[in-house]
Amino acid sequence: DDDEDEAGERAEALRSSLGKDGAQTQRSCKKKQRKLKRAVKSSNKKSSAEKQAAASFAAIHLLHDPHAIAEKLFVEARKSSERFEIRLMMINLASRLIGAHRLQLPNFYPFLQRYLQPHQREITLLLAYLVQACHELVPPEMLQPVLQALVNHFVSDKSRPEMVAIGLNTAREICNRVPLAMDATLLSDLIEYRNDRDRAVVAAARSLLQLFRQRLPALLPKKYRGKGCDLEAAPVQYGALQVSTSVPGVELLAAQEARLAARGKLLPRDDDKEWEQGIGDSDGDSDGDSDGDS
Repeated sequence: DDDEDEAGERAEALRSSLGKDGAQTQRSCKKKQRKLKRAVKSSNKKSSAEKQAAASFAAIHLLHDPHAIAEKLFVEARKSSERFEIRLMMINLASRLIGAHRLQLPNFYPFLQRYLQPHQREITLLLAYLVQACHELVPPEMLQPVLQALVNHFVSDKSRPEMVAIGLNTAREICNRVPLAMDATLLSDLIEYRNDRDRAVVAAARSLLQLFRQRLPALLPKKYRGKGCDLEAAPVQYGALQVSTSVPGVELLAAQEARLAARGKLLPRDDDKEWEQGIGDSDGDSDGDSDGDS
């Protein structure tokens, strides 16, 4: 309600700034109406961007033991006799915890797999919760049965075009987070939907193809890889560690120092001498203290 009131106040202020005189020509009125619409639209975009920035640091990142909370929610969602809407809320929060904190909950994905049916109530929400719970620390072998079940139930010639598009988009989002969950045979079948009659299906298949051209082109058939593709481009294997050999961003400091030195603004460093002198003074003080104690 507050956001709507603020939007209304902005619109009124914009209208007053554009003038209220009714004795204008029809051309100037239409021009000002278009200007008003553009101004209101840009104002709404700014407010939505501010909301997203405010929500980027959510309280979910400050929880003490997110793994225990996610396990309790998952157990409660499985055994609870509450209404389906209440169980959906539990599943939603559990999936958000899994995705935000990179948790390992192996039984969560087979649990959601049972609901992957086109006729299921709130199926789009369940698919969103599935994608939300996928992250790079989930073993690809854990997601492969879920991905196969998703394709079998949604992406087929007997399914409606909107269901096929939903299945392809969900598969793309899962593979965007865990590319190794896809295999070459399944991928070659999915990208053949580029030639479908429905526009939404064609767009979903092309986006899946574009994703693997960027992330894992070696998995694509040779004719679909595109020109100049890098066959060595591949995601990090599951369990591989990325060890840093230096401080991230140290090259920016070196570049800044080089620019200052070129301008002659970089002061000479005597830090090493001061450090050695400080160490010597501290050693002398400690020796003096030990002699005084003795």
